[in-house]
Amino acid sequence: MKSLLFKTLVLLPVVTVAVTALPAWAEREVRVANNGKGTIYTVDMDSLSVYVGNQGVKQVNFKLSTVGDEYWHDATASCNPYDVKSEFYNWSWSGTRSYPAGTIAGDIARAVCP
Repeated sequence: MKSLLFKTLVLLPVVTVAVTALPAWAEREVRVANNGKGTIYTVDMDSLSVYVGNQGVKQVNFKLSTVGDEYWHDATASCNPYDVKSEFYNWSWSGTRSYPAGTIAGDIARAVCP
C-alpha cells in the first residue's frame, strides 16, 4: 500500500498597521516655543538628524508636538535662514525668509539647529 503525503498550506491573515505619528513621549522633550494663545510647542531632542541640503544650507529633521498632543509629527528646520516646515502643521517655507527669535518658527529652528 502506498502512503500518500499531503502537504497543507495554511494562510494566515496579515494585519498591516500604518502609523503616521508616534506617541508623544521622549526622554529629552523640550519646550521651545509658545504662540501666546496657550499652544506650547515641544521638540524631541533625541530625534534630531542634521544634514546639509541641496543649496548648502544646514537642515534638521526632528519630531515636533504640542503640550496636550499625544503624538510626534515630522518637521524640518532650516538653520540659515531660520525657518520650519511641517506637513502636519501646514507650515511650508520659501527658502528666503528668516524668522527672528521670539517667533514660533524662529524659536523652534534656533532650538534644534546646532
